[in-house]
Amino acid sequence: MSAYDSVLEAPPQPLEQFVLEPGCSQGIDFQSLEIGSTVTVRTKFSSYRLVVTDPENGGAVVTGGRLFPEATPIRVEGATAGGTAIKAAWIGVGLRLEMLALSNRVTTSVVRSVTVEPPPLSRVC
Repeated sequence: MSAYDSVLEAPPQPLEQFVLEPGCSQGIDFQSLEIGSTVTVRTKFSSYRLVVTDPENGGAVVTGGRLFPEATPIRVEGATAGGTAIKAAWIGVGLRLEMLALSNRVTTSVVRSVTVEPPPLSRVC
């Protein structure tokens, strides 16, 4: 293996180390949200607006960033530190959000903040 090859390879991160990442405790459990809730995720480079459609299965409609100029159905996979370990159904500050749009896996830049707005109240006439 050349010196160049070793630069391209990231050292494996033990799962125990991943759990210690700050984003594993600072964030939201997507499955705990109500249908119609709006989640705003601000990352290092973009902002995303997710409207929850199926919290149990990670379903949402996302707009934002350069990849989602129009409302697009996605599944929230969870939070990752950039390796293969993922904290399922979690959006964590300091980690990256991983989403599945059709068959395309999208990983955001590092999440800076997450805010949740409850679903709008139904009007009764």
